[in-house]
Amino acid sequence: MKLPEDEEVRFCPNCGAPIREVYRRVEAEEIRPISGLKRLLLFSAVLLLCLIVTSAGALSNVNVTEAKTIVKDFNEMEEIIRKVGVRLIFGNNLMYCLIMFIPFIGPIGGFYVLYSTGKVLAAISRTVGANPLILLMSIMIFPHAWLEYISYSLAIMESILLSIYLVKYRFRGVRAEAMNAAKYIAICSFLLLLGAVIEMALISTFSSTLISK
Repeated sequence: MKLPEDEEVRFCPNCGAPIREVYRRVEAEEIRPISGLKRLLLFSAVLLLCLIVTSAGALSNVNVTEAKTIVKDFNEMEEIIRKVGVRLIFGNNLMYCLIMFIPFIGPIGGFYVLYSTGKVLAAISRTVGANPLILLMSIMIFPHAWLEYISYSLAIMESILLSIYLVKYRFRGVRAEAMNAAKYIAICSFLLLLGAVIEMALISTFSSTLISK
């Protein structure tokens, strides 16, 4: 609650605590950082949840007409990627990742993107008659997939932490956490760039193999 502005008031009218003690308690809450262990546990939980959401999308029911449309759009995007290259992959993934950093709505947007990714796998599986989970596992063999999931999990984790600071401490603790968010954005940008380079190399190698055959 708002404390009286009168300097002669020595006690909080709400809880009865000395006003100086109230200020000290609030200040302590402002600078209380979230430990590295808690961040690691939250990151691990978010990463697991990201994989579960993608799996749920892969197991979703996609009819034949919808599957053909999704696969057609996917193939068209793949053709554009072959022409544009790393810039398109990196720019697209970074755009989604930055959205995931936004407090409150970041996790919603992130899980929607991951669910949609799983749905693409469901559509491909429907058209070729393969198991969608096996298709997902085959994709996760490649390093660029893990680099993307690690980046998205870091972004969603930071969105959750920023949301906690906004709700629990209002705007008092956001400044310190915003510095961490900037570091995570830099890390995610590097990981996504590295992932884009690896993914483009795999696409080029796969295309060359098909042409040679």
